[in-house]
Amino acid sequence: MRIHILLIITLLTITSCNAQKSLENYVGGWAGKLEYKNPFQFNIEIITTEEGSTSVFKGKNSITEIPLKAENATYLVGQYKDQLIIRIDTTQTTPIAFVQTGHHLSNIDLNLTSKGNWSGNWNLLIEDSFLPTMYFSLDKQEDNSYSASTFFKEPTYHYMWGQDFKIGHDNFEFRDIRSNLNFNGKLKEQRIDLTLNFLKESTKIELSPLPYEQWLIGDYSESIDNSHSSHFSKLVTDIKNDTLEGTHSVVISQYGEVIFETYFDGFTSSVPHDTRSLSKSFASALVGIAIAEQKLSEEHLPIEEFFENQYPEIDWKEGKDEITIHHLLTMSSGLDAIDFGLNRNSFANEGAYQSQEDWTNHILKAPMIYEPGEKANYGSGNPHLLSPIISSSIDERLEFYIHKKLFAPLSIQNYRIQTNNEDQPYFGGGWYLTPRDIMKFGQLYLNNGIWEEKEILPPHWVNKSFDKYKVLENTIDKNEYGYLFWHKTYNINGKKINSIEARGSGGQYLVVIPEYELIVVITSGNYRNGKGFQPERIIKNYILPEIEK
Repeated sequence: MRIHILLIITLLTITSCNAQKSLENYVGGWAGKLEYKNPFQFNIEIITTEEGSTSVFKGKNSITEIPLKAENATYLVGQYKDQLIIRIDTTQTTPIAFVQTGHHLSNIDLNLTSKGNWSGNWNLLIEDSFLPTMYFSLDKQEDNSYSASTFFKEPTYHYMWGQDFKIGHDNFEFRDIRSNLNFNGKLKEQRIDLTLNFLKESTKIELSPLPYEQWLIGDYSESIDNSHSSHFSKLVTDIKNDTLEGTHSVVISQYGEVIFETYFDGFTSSVPHDTRSLSKSFASALVGIAIAEQKLSEEHLPIEEFFENQYPEIDWKEGKDEITIHHLLTMSSGLDAIDFGLNRNSFANEGAYQSQEDWTNHILKAPMIYEPGEKANYGSGNPHLLSPIISSSIDERLEFYIHKKLFAPLSIQNYRIQTNNEDQPYFGGGWYLTPRDIMKFGQLYLNNGIWEEKEILPPHWVNKSFDKYKVLENTIDKNEYGYLFWHKTYNINGKKINSIEARGSGGQYLVVIPEYELIVVITSGNYRNGKGFQPERIIKNYILPEIEK
């Protein structure tokens, strides 16, 4: 059994005795398939007439028209109930559009139509060619409340967070806060009829009882090989036979050319993957861009000046007033914001601050446990603070700045950004990108900040980013750390090979090895099986020995 992807965790508070008695009979595992593929795929058209502008979402069975209104001189904005916001930057030759659903911002690649309008496609669930299978679990807790958890077998929308759970006599409903997808369940004899609703589209799943031991999540034999190289045949074999369990993609380039590219478990080159904390390294690049444009004067600025007015209740004593942007980039702020490796719960670990209404406020309230710059400990609260810092320093929304200054120059269009609770891109992680686009980011650094003869990052910022500042005290290997980049040394037949890496939990790796002008991207689904570091094994035992030959 291979359980890779947790989708929904929701606690149910039962207030009705009848509802409680009814649910009692449904405790256990369930499974079923959606009615059809890609149930929430939309064509989006932006139409402008003398009367105004409208965004039209065309689904399989419905059309939803959302009027657009000027938010300011830059943006047109439309909203559909509490499910969706579309925001368009109209100042560019080609408009830039983002669809926001819950905690996700999806970039929409717009193209001019023959009628003079703009059109693009968007898939809420990031699916490809699958008919999704859903596993549903209803569990009774010790306090007689109930919890529900849902898993997708296919590599679709990786996980969801349930909220606003309501229960009737023979039905229940809840909403996913990441996608704003609404779920309605109807309790039937020996089955649960689950309906998923978004905009005016809906799809149904008839769930039947299925014991947990029969759940096979991510269990695929199929793969897509876009490589003509036979040098890595052993790697492919061991991924397929589960020696290297849960590997979703391996893409390798050398000297600027892709030499190996293979996808597994149903993933393809066009499906963005959850990068988890790998996307922290994008935050590093954006700080460098902001400094180059003089939006920020330098990285040694005290962060107090960015937060003191908005958060007057924060006590900036005991060294907190000495924390700089540099300390956030190097995980050396000294704040009690440590994600793992302690024998206690850190005040502002990622789970702690994400449970708060205001994430930034909670992180800033964290006590100081070291002097700034004294020690480095990995904690997502550090890069999170960089998002409001840059947001307050630019004259546009941060997602549009990211697109214009980093992603568009790299021709990256198919991506999704997670947001924080302050409606800004979350710099702690959780962005969705394709492996090919992650590779472009790595190549940008190998090119010393140059892409297609244009400087995207200043060369000196690339050097600063790849420098070694502190050892991460709370990591097993005591890795040295740059500006949100990891350092790792591989020993291959007695030779030491140094790499710089962007990493995300579950086995998301971007590996840059300047000595060989080599880039490796590995995506995985090993979130809860203790194999999150498996990409390092792949690099050491399968890739570098072949490169060394």
